[in-house]
Amino acid sequence: MKRIKMRRFLQDKKYPALDFLKYVGPGLIVAVGFIDPGNWAANLAAGSQFGYKLLWVITLSTIMLAFLQHNVAHLGIVTGKCLSENATQYLRPWLSRTVLGTGVLASISTAVAEILGGAIALQMLFKLPIVVGAILTAGLVIWFLFSNSYPKIEKVIIGFVSLIGIALLLEIFIIPHINWGQAAKGMVIPFVDAKSMPIIMSALGVVVMPHNLFLHSEVIQSRQWNLKDEAVMERQLRFEFFDTIFSMFLGWVINSAIIIIAAALFFPRIVTEINQAQEMLVPLLGPVAAIIFAIAFLFAGVASSVTAGMAGGSIFAGIFAEL
Repeated sequence: MKRIKMRRFLQDKKYPALDFLKYVGPGLIVAVGFIDPGNWAANLAAGSQFGYKLLWVITLSTIMLAFLQHNVAHLGIVTGKCLSENATQYLRPWLSRTVLGTGVLASISTAVAEILGGAIALQMLFKLPIVVGAILTAGLVIWFLFSNSYPKIEKVIIGFVSLIGIALLLEIFIIPHINWGQAAKGMVIPFVDAKSMPIIMSALGVVVMPHNLFLHSEVIQSRQWNLKDEAVMERQLRFEFFDTIFSMFLGWVINSAIIIIAAALFFPRIVTEINQAQEMLVPLLGPVAAIIFAIAFLFAGVASSVTAGMAGGSIFAGIFAEL
């Protein structure tokens, strides 16, 4: 009886905000792509070398990403086809094959880097050699991709994102001397000099990632939002907007948290490697903080490797959509 009442409560039109919860998922799948090991490395370098001054890069890149992802998600909803399929249909064959071929290669390269990130996390946690860790991570990713349906993968990814966020929040609560005033200032006031330009470009590049555009246009169709009824479609488009903004906001929080942690703990000492950051955490905050850091990094590596594989598969399938 309680279940029936709860179901009716969720379906009641008086509570449209609760409908949003049913559509959260596609945006979070994409958000994983910009909290991957590459982001961690860029953010740690930004925080350790420049303190809170480069937080504005995360704000700007997240706004850019939200705009792009929102538009490509609309494309998937309205056309019922992903970005790769639309490119195959509307671009000249030589151009679409070139663009999509480079997209597949980019997804593969991204997945390789993220598998390496998972291997580094296993090395930090269990002292495993990088090669062994890479094989284990790749095997886990392949198992995820080939043995699970999209709904199951979505739930796992949401779990990973949640655990990464919780782990970083725990790190922040442990740190006693964060300058929140400087952090707030750094989020909105641009700082650029010759030394910071490589890190700024790196941070922008690891947030605005092209394979995420292909992925979002594909996974957004998991809810079968491309319906013929225009009124229903318009309603679903609004839900997509909230899902995208909510997910991009979470990505912004996680990336900003990494920079804040690095700025509070390491600045002005330069951190260039993830292992180095973990080793420096032990004398500063203790072994528990270092373990939490490594676990969050492992979740980021595995989750982003799965989504990179999904993106590559979507692009590759789209190349042959008309054949």
